[in-house]
Formats: sequence, structure tokens, C-alpha cells
Amino acid sequence: MTIDHMLQAGRVPAVADPHLQLLLDKQACAEVMMTYCRAIDHRDEELLRSLFHPGSQHRHGFIGPSSDPSRPSAPGAPGDFVAYALGVLATHTRTHHQLGNIFIEVEAGGTVAYTEAYFTAYHRLRPKADPLASPTAYDTEMDVWVGGRYMDRMEKRDNVWKITNRTGLTDWQRIESPSSQGFHAIPQEIRMQQNREDFLYHRRAFYG
Repeated sequence: MTIDHMLQAGRVPAVADPHLQLLLDKQACAEVMMTYCRAIDHRDEELLRSLFHPGSQHRHGFIGPSSDPSRPSAPGAPGDFVAYALGVLATHTRTHHQLGNIFIEVEAGGTVAYTEAYFTAYHRLRPKADPLASPTAYDTEMDVWVGGRYMDRMEKRDNVWKITNRTGLTDWQRIESPSSQGFHAIPQEIRMQQNREDFLYHRRAFYG
């Protein structure tokens, strides 16, 4: 999948069969939620911004606009959720988000949906001595595990589903000392990258 394909997440065809349309709409909403995890883990700003309709609002660490790049941002004073998220992610060396239970309720009329997605997120925090570390960093690297739920309201505009409201709920959290025995023996090219150097973005060329 190329970046152009990734940016099409949420696009859905219009079909005559209402039962098929409902299935297509639910799949499109699910792809938006899954693409969010992909964008977050690779710190892909373009991809992350593509998942929110203009005017979308956020309550997940940051309260305010989901994606409004016109709003001024500064370190410690992000203008929107995307800027906030990218700033937080810069203080991590690795993240891994995955979804579990996904519930999608498409309202009558087929242009509004309410969704709930269970998530589990892993974060490796930079240590205090790292110049990119958070001001609240520990003396050593630390692992943070979070379990929660993304509660979204989505809209279909011009046959594209995107998020108009997101609230992130935290169900549990665990912080522990890290253990990565053997991780650095894995070749760099098949380790997760927090950018478009990740294998995901180059697999078509690799497989030829």
C-alpha cells in the first residue's frame, strides 16, 4: 500500500443495496480507526491529519481541535491534537497501538456513526539524559502500557468517513522497567521505524 492508498482510508462507494451499504460503511469506519494507529506509530503527520474532518474536536490528552494546522503551535503549547500527539511521540523511542473489540453503530440516514474501539498501547519512554526526553522523564528508559477505548463520532461527507469527535478513555495503565533482550540483534531494516523509513512504506518496491 502506497501513501496515496493510505490517504484514502474512509472512502466508500455508494451502492443500491442498503445491507451492502451498511457493511461497506462499517468497514470504512474501521479502516479509519486502524489507520489512526498506523499514523501514530509512524509519526506520519500527513496520514494522521487525513483522518479528521474539518472542525473535528478531541479529548484525549489534549482538549481542542483534532487537526487544524493553521493554529499556531509552540513547544508545550500545541495548537491542535496532531501537534500535541507528535510532540508527545517525539519523547518515545517506540510505540505500538492495536485495536481489539470494535463496535460501529451507523445512524439512520447513513451519514453519522458512533464507534467504540478497545485499544492497547505500548510506549518506550526516553530517559532523562536523552535531550529529546519529556520533562517528566525517569532516570532510565521506561515502558508504559495503556488499555482504553477510543469513542468516536464519525461523519460521511462526499462518500468519505472521517472522525468529527474523539474522546479517549483510559481503562488501565502500567509503568514498568524495560526489558528488550535480543531486540537490538534484529536487523534495523525489519525493526519498527517511527517514520516513513518503516518497511510498510517500501514493501511494494521490495516485493517487486
